[in-house]
Amino acid sequence: MSFKYLPALIVSGLSAFCSVGYADDSDHDFSVNGFITQGFFYTDHNNVYGESSDHGSFDFHEIGLNTAYRFTPKLRGAVQLMSRQAGEVDNGEPKIDYALLDYRFTDSIEHAIGVRVGRLKVPFGFYNETRDVAFTRPSIILPQSLYFDQARDLELSIDGAILYGSLSVPGGWLDIDLLYGSPQKDTNVEYAYLAMDAAGKFEESEGLMGRIVYNTDNGRVRVGATVSEYRLGYEPGGGSYPFEFNKGDLKLNVAMLSAQYNTEHWSLTGEYMVHDIDWTELGGIYAARPKTPLTSYYLQLQYRLNYNWDLLLRYDDLMLDGDDPQGKINSRLFPFRQAHNFYSKDITLGVGWRPNADWLFRAELHNVEGTGWAAEQDNPDSYALRKYWNIFALQATYRF
Repeated sequence: MSFKYLPALIVSGLSAFCSVGYADDSDHDFSVNGFITQGFFYTDHNNVYGESSDHGSFDFHEIGLNTAYRFTPKLRGAVQLMSRQAGEVDNGEPKIDYALLDYRFTDSIEHAIGVRVGRLKVPFGFYNETRDVAFTRPSIILPQSLYFDQARDLELSIDGAILYGSLSVPGGWLDIDLLYGSPQKDTNVEYAYLAMDAAGKFEESEGLMGRIVYNTDNGRVRVGATVSEYRLGYEPGGGSYPFEFNKGDLKLNVAMLSAQYNTEHWSLTGEYMVHDIDWTELGGIYAARPKTPLTSYYLQLQYRLNYNWDLLLRYDDLMLDGDDPQGKINSRLFPFRQAHNFYSKDITLGVGWRPNADWLFRAELHNVEGTGWAAEQDNPDSYALRKYWNIFALQATYRF
């Protein structure tokens, strides 16, 4: 089953990017916002966002523009356009990240229930819905064990519908999202799940997702769970075994737990995910190991010195096969890859500075073991990737 987003249902003049999904409630029915982000990445080995190991790379920028419009007190529309250059992973071509209509059935202190239809941000974990907005993410690079940039389009948005609600419960409130639709597919998704730009491509797709977050003590404590089931239908396009796959479905099942504790100055956040990948119907190079339980987690500590300055410390752990955490079994099954290609362990130190409400500057240092999330597009010879490497990153963002 396939879906089409609904930009035709959003009146002309609604075009593009919002820092929080769509504009907040105000006395104005129409709003336009945007931002510009420029990054610099330097690595001692391997590449991220361009040829970063060769004197550094400025090959990362984001340009976003949004507009939102309130048709009636219960009906709103919003659209977001974005141009994102990220090395060889994204080429800067403008895309519609979302185009939606949002209808609120009820909106009170005790409960709010509504539905969104169109191209929608995916309610995945704590950061996915706002991952493109530098002011709302805690670091330049989000934890790649869960918020995988190589499969960004698949994680970011979906064409379909979300039924959502916020319900008052003893001790706090629940935020609930139920989603059904057709996920985005592009060549990057092939690289992420097939390890190559395959001869064929993913065609029909559908996905189900549910998320629930319990908030208590005015948001001091947040605990959530996300579950999803995606099916991506693969259509062969020629090629020869083992570098072509059978006609069939790639099946993805995700279970994720999220927790966060907030004080005036501190935020402690952790998320854990089990991501079952089933290549059984596709066969090809995965016939020897058709099912894989990808497992990952991160722990993150933020300290806000004041409004202008914040510090970050994070440990991020990705195992592309939870049954083979060091990649030794997989490196024997796939001799064109080394064991460290199947996992990554990342320790991140970061600092952020907001001189005023419109500007944000960040700097980060990553000490990484393994190359499980290093993009194939920026590193065409995966066997040559170095096991131990470091990333130094800078980012400047202006919003308006």
